[in-house]
Amino acid sequence: MNPGIVLLAVGTGVVIIVVAIAVVLVVLFVTVSMRGRQMRGAERRGEARREVDEARERAEREEPEREIAQEGRGDPGPEG
Repeated sequence: MNPGIVLLAVGTGVVIIVVAIAVVLVVLFVTVSMRGRQMRGAERRGEARREVDEARERAEREEPEREIAQEGRGDPGPEG
């Protein structure tokens, strides 16, 4: 066999392997990046849900106090 052809074949094989490794690394990077975004989005949604629940609980706790205060002032409030 011609040594030039062997060198060309080896060189081509090395290039193919390097390109394949680069493609795998890019796919891994994109996958990890997307997963990180999903996790951060889930954390934000969880925080928003907790804040809404806390606000609802505060409103429920303060409702009787508001009614008592309105009755004490004789203020009919928004109900009429």
